[in-house]
This record gives sequence, C-alpha cells and structure tokens, in this order.
Amino acid sequence: MINLDFLSYLIEYSKTENLSKASRTLHISQSALTRAMQKVEDYLGVPIFERTKNRLSLNDTGKELIKNARLVLEAERTMKERTIAYYELASSISIGTIAPGPMIKYGQLLFSIFPSKNIACKIDEKENLLEGLKNWKYDFIFVQNPYEDEQVESVFAFTENLYMTIPKQHFLAGLKDGVYFSEMDGQSFLVAENLGIWDKIIEKYLPKSRFLPQTMKNLNEIVNASTIPTFSTNVTYMQKTQNGRISIPILDESAKVNFYMAYNKHNKPKIKKFLTKLQTQP
Repeated sequence: MINLDFLSYLIEYSKTENLSKASRTLHISQSALTRAMQKVEDYLGVPIFERTKNRLSLNDTGKELIKNARLVLEAERTMKERTIAYYELASSISIGTIAPGPMIKYGQLLFSIFPSKNIACKIDEKENLLEGLKNWKYDFIFVQNPYEDEQVESVFAFTENLYMTIPKQHFLAGLKDGVYFSEMDGQSFLVAENLGIWDKIIEKYLPKSRFLPQTMKNLNEIVNASTIPTFSTNVTYMQKTQNGRISIPILDESAKVNFYMAYNKHNKPKIKKFLTKLQTQP
C-alpha cells in the first residue's frame, strides 16, 4: 500500500524538481524527502527519475505518475469529505434556504418530527444550496423555483407575500388594499439582518430607499419604539395590526416568493415524514 503523504511529497517536488525548495515547503529534511520518493519508485517497480551526477529529475513515466497522483489525492479528499458529510447528515437534519421564512413556518413541525436530531439551517444562494444538496451537505433545501434532475426532485411548499408595516399615522396608511414598490420608494426601512432573497428584492425594487439592518431582537424593540416603516410577511406576522401599526400588502408580483422544497432522491426515506406533512399542510 502506497503512503498518500509520499505522493503529495512527490507532487510538491515536481513543481521545481529542487530538493531544497521542496523540503523547505514541506517542512521535512531533504533526506526524508529523498527516502519518500524512493519508496514510491520501489512500490511501483519502475524507474520514475532520470539520475545524473548532480540532478534528479522526473522522466516521462514519472510525469505521468504525477498526473495520476493528483487524481488519487483528489479522490481521497472527496471520499473523506463525503463520508464526513454523510455521518453528519445521519445524526442531524441540515437545511438550506434562500430566506428565513421556511424555518419560521416549519420550525415547530421539524422539531416535532425529529425530536432526537440536531436541526441546523443556513441561508445561502440557490446555486450554493443546490451544490450542497448534491454533495450531501443538506438533507433538503428551499429554493424559489422547482428543480429536477437525475439526482434531485422538488415539491411546492408555500408562497410568502411581503407587507409594508407602518404606523397608523403614516401617509400611506390609507392604502389598506395594497401598495406598490414605486409608492414606497425613497423612505427609510428597518429590516432584519440576513433576509436572503428578500434583501435582493427590496434593494432592487426600492433603489432610492435606505435600509437599516438590525438583529431580530433589536428589530422588535426598535419597531415598537419608533415610527420607521418595516416589513413583514404572511409567514412572519399573520395579524394585520401590531402595536399601533398596520401591515399593508405589497401588490407587485416581485413581492411574492414561491418556495419549493428540493431534496436528494436517495435521501427521501429519511425525510419522508416531513415531506408528507408539508404536502398535506395548507
């Protein structure tokens, strides 16, 4: 069995074919590096070096070995990462999402279905979430559009609608049936940190507005003590009035996000109970 560290030493040596430079980079002695490379050659049973009086260089066989050694080390790294990821998935429920809404909506349900597992959630970009799902980083993810391929399938989860939440004395408070982004633009808004896709939406459609990010704890306190507008949704706040404020629906289509739950087909047995509940909930 070949020592994988020896292959990594050989790859480092191949970059300069200089024993002194390679040994300094690897933090080992030149003699230890020489012995390691000799053991690789002995293991293969074929010459991989051209040896002259003052020089040791890779021959064509050695250069071909370097190509294959890189593949072996990459395969070993991938094997390790995927095995660790699988182990972590087996003892936990790992969820990725493009916005906080799904965890607010389904958090209690998840804890009731998986009471003995650690439940972790990360907000990220759709592309990163899909890559993580395919690499077993996540049990399932919530994205904005349906996604299907040979490894992944998805189901519709719910629609989240954005509201503007303002004091009853606000100049837009009379528009109880709804308001458009264009009518809201130019104001300052209190917002929670890390809203995922909602951050992009409000920044895009309210380009003249100023956003004041707050932690969730601070946001609630500041909203209760101020007259600055903020946002809510049909998921985060179900009631229309709060502490003297009213929530007015934003009528633009871009103020709605359809969430789809995507999952690895091979992981379906693990999440089947939650998937069934999700599909039967209103």
